[in-house]
Amino acid sequence: MAGSRRKPGLPVVQPPPRIDVLVNAVGSWATVRVGQPFEALQQRGWDVRIHNHPFDLNQAIRRDSLVIWQRPVPQSRDQWVHFLQGIRRRRSLLLLEWDDHPELFPPEVRQGMEACGHAQLQLVHALQCSSIRLAEALKAFHHHPLVVENGVAPLPPLNLGKHQAGGRVRVFLGNLNRVAEHRELVPELLAWLDAEPHIQLVGAGPTGLEGRLPKAQWEGHPLLPYGSYREVLASCQLALLPLRRGTPQACKTPIKWLEAAAESTAVVAGPELYGPWLGHNSLGLWAEGPRQMIGLARQLAADHVWRQGLVGAAHGAAQAHALELQLVWRGELYRHLWRLRHGLDRQLLQRCPDLQQA
Repeated sequence: MAGSRRKPGLPVVQPPPRIDVLVNAVGSWATVRVGQPFEALQQRGWDVRIHNHPFDLNQAIRRDSLVIWQRPVPQSRDQWVHFLQGIRRRRSLLLLEWDDHPELFPPEVRQGMEACGHAQLQLVHALQCSSIRLAEALKAFHHHPLVVENGVAPLPPLNLGKHQAGGRVRVFLGNLNRVAEHRELVPELLAWLDAEPHIQLVGAGPTGLEGRLPKAQWEGHPLLPYGSYREVLASCQLALLPLRRGTPQACKTPIKWLEAAAESTAVVAGPELYGPWLGHNSLGLWAEGPRQMIGLARQLAADHVWRQGLVGAAHGAAQAHALELQLVWRGELYRHLWRLRHGLDRQLLQRCPDLQQA
């Protein structure tokens, strides 16, 4: 009697790996890149633990977990190898989260990274970054950086009501680490504020503009928690985004444009990073330098119908970059890396034979 042939079944769906997230650079700037996505994975049922610096590695890292370490800066190569040995003894996999070009770090941090040969970027199971341009730059250290783009959340409803004719026009300037760039705007800003008393400049964090503009037209805020920053941005009709050029700047993500679009705030932005995102001036305006930036901002401030058109188009475009949509790719990537963990560990041992000396 011939045996019956077993029908092929559906592929077995592997459970997601448990994840231990180590947040090295704690602050509002880490909310979009680290806090929001991993909290969202928690809400979807993933076993995720988030540890903010300072943390005890022995307590933070579980056995058989995917360890995602944000921006570690070891004191030496030997210290980094020691960290890796501890992770491997737990049969865990290390995915490094790195979201900025090394040249943009403060000088003392850059010196430390160079002194240890950028060991944290080279000696790691896998490397995750935030943009294609940054991945290209990081190939100098790691052969195959993975790209997980930033998603924007929340996405409030479109608000055209704040772009009515008349009344004050609030202009947001809250770009971190842009003091020199902001000060280049001062002459043009002073002329604008003098000519149009209804313009209100709004800053968050150290902008370099403190004490240089009329007090009645300057509203300064300290470095804000992410939710408060979004509230201030939402209260403004315009936002001026970075102008500076260069490869490190181009490696950043367009998250500031996405946040402004989500909050129905029109933008004038520089060409290095934001140009491709502005839809040939249909989703925001592209400026080559300080004079053109303030000139375009003045035109937008005076034309609420133009602002409404830009804001409506940008808000619609931002929907495709919602964090909720990006989570699908992120989750599948982590499942895939976990399936490949043994092969990735063999490759790491080939690059760093020191690790075999437990």
